Order: sequence, then C-alpha cells, then structure tokens
Amino acid sequence: MLQLHRHPLPQAIENMEQLRLFMEHHVFAVWDFMLLLKSLQQHIAPASVPWTPSRQPQLVGLINSLLAEEECDYLPAELGGPRQLSHFEIYRLSMLEVGADTGPIDAVLDHSKQHGLASSLQHPAIPEPSRRFLLTTQELIDRQEIHALAAAFAYGRERLVPDLFSHLLDRLRFLALPCPMLIWYLQRHIDLDGESHGPLAESMVLALAGADHSAQSRVDEVRAQVISDRVRFWDAIHHRLMMSGHQASQLVVV
Repeated sequence: MLQLHRHPLPQAIENMEQLRLFMEHHVFAVWDFMLLLKSLQQHIAPASVPWTPSRQPQLVGLINSLLAEEECDYLPAELGGPRQLSHFEIYRLSMLEVGADTGPIDAVLDHSKQHGLASSLQHPAIPEPSRRFLLTTQELIDRQEIHALAAAFAYGRERLVPDLFSHLLDRLRFLALPCPMLIWYLQRHIDLDGESHGPLAESMVLALAGADHSAQSRVDEVRAQVISDRVRFWDAIHHRLMMSGHQASQLVVV
C-alpha cells in the first residue's frame, strides 16, 4: 500500500499529451472494475428464471447497491446531464473531452461481444501493461472462487481508489488541465468508494469468507496479489509517461 501511496505516477503527468496517454491505459482498468463487479453479481444475484430466493439476501442487497451507482449514475447538468450513464461510459466521455484515443477500448469491447473475455484480452489494441493487469482478473473469474473475486474487488479496487484518485486529482488541479468530466469522475469515486462502496465491498468479503480458515487464507493471498498487480500497472504506465516526456524533450532540443 505504501508503494502506491507514494507512487510517482501522478507527478509524471505534466501536460495534456501525457494525460491522454495515461487515460488510454487506465480505461482498461475501469473496464476491469466492471468485469469483477458483474462476475460477483453472477455468483450472488444471478438473473435466472424461475427466480428463487437467495441464501444470502444481505449480499444481494450489497451487490445491487454497488451496481446501482456504478452502472447508472447521474451526470450533473454542468457536464451535459442530467442523464444516467455507467461510470465506464462517463470515463470514456472524459477521454473524448481531452482528445484521448478511445479506438482501442472500443475495438476490444466490440470484440468481446462476439468472442468473449478470453479472446478479447488477446486483442492487439490493448496496451501491454493493461493486458497484464486484466489477465489477473481473467484468472480469478475463471477459478470461480467468489471470496477471491470479492477480495480482488474490495482490496484491489474499492479500498485503493480513494487514495490513488486523490493524488491524481490533486495533480490535475495543480496543472489546471481542462478536463472537468475527468475531475468529476475522480471526485465521485473518491466520495463513493471512501464513504460507502469500500466498506460495503469489505463487508462482502467478510461475509463470504466467514470463519473458513482456507477461505481467509485465500483472501489474504489475493489481497497481496492484487495490490502487487496495481503497483506493477502503475509502474509500467509511469515508465511510458517518462519515456514520452523524454522523447518530447529530445524533439524540442532538435
């Protein structure tokens, strides 16, 4: 956690070009977030007919509460609302606002509709750091250990986001870059995840693992893994940002 708290990535963003580069990588993590959340929904509150009562109705309430805001939040009037959009769609709009390329993520989503997740993660449009990050999620989804999925979601996403996004938001405000939709998106996640979504996600892990020592051990293992994966992801994007800055400085000198 300390490596992420002090990570140099936000400070490496110095201009709009580097912000675009960051977002073109990070949008795949935004999609990854929804992959985990929807996988949890399939286990906890599957859409099935005929319907039967859940054995864990409190978890159904938790997952539906999370989904209600992640899949259909309200965009404010000053940003083109009021209208309901998923947080992923809002992030994509924020990419368009700053001129970032949405072609790769759009191509991968289109491919996934016809060919599924495993095939879509091999799509050549995915930046390699983003692909490595996504592959861990695919592995967790394939293993179908619900407590492990919940741990990845809680400790690798919901509990990390407020701190990660706070540093990024501070940087964007310091630079005064024109990206109001992204700033709204970051602040919205800081508020939601810090105040409600993070605690809800963690309570879901505790309910699923229960007193099972094997499940608790697996939760601890996944928690360490997903934090390590996030550090590697941030490291790789940081490296690309630094390379882009170095190349730009060489062009100026020439």
